[in-house]
Amino acid sequence: MRAIGYALVMLGWWVALDIGYSIPDPSLRPLVLFLHLMALTIGLGAAIMVEYAGALWVIGRGSLAALLHTESRLAVPAWVGYAGLLVTGAALSPDPSSPATALKLAAVLVVGLNGIAVQRLATELDRLPGGIPFRRTPWRIRLWSLGSGVLSQLAWWTAVLVGTLNTAAHMPA
Repeated sequence: MRAIGYALVMLGWWVALDIGYSIPDPSLRPLVLFLHLMALTIGLGAAIMVEYAGALWVIGRGSLAALLHTESRLAVPAWVGYAGLLVTGAALSPDPSSPATALKLAAVLVVGLNGIAVQRLATELDRLPGGIPFRRTPWRIRLWSLGSGVLSQLAWWTAVLVGTLNTAAHMPA
């Protein structure tokens, strides 16, 4: 099932790129940018809330059960936001010659692939008792949890920062 998820993320990313490079319509840019920001708010907001619940578990101020509950409730908004970003990002006609655009596109792909990998992590975490403290989980689960959260935030914020800088560079003077 995860293999299908990885394939769908890659296919969606590739289709968005193909559309973005072949059907630019600058007259729609203000509307598409607004929709892009809405999708960003939904997707990044969901990711932050899940990772916040994870951080609370790591520092002993939350439980694994609360983290898993948060993740299960916010998975759909996270994926809706991500899909919205792919569609609207394509309609914003990214510049294929820009190294900054390449960095952003790579970050967006990492967000999606990490999202699929986190589903496997959630399955592993679900096998543990809901009240287990982070420090008592197997070392590999701790490393995987921390690595996934850090990777997610790095990728999300890289995409946000590069997107903001690209948008600012294209604003009329």
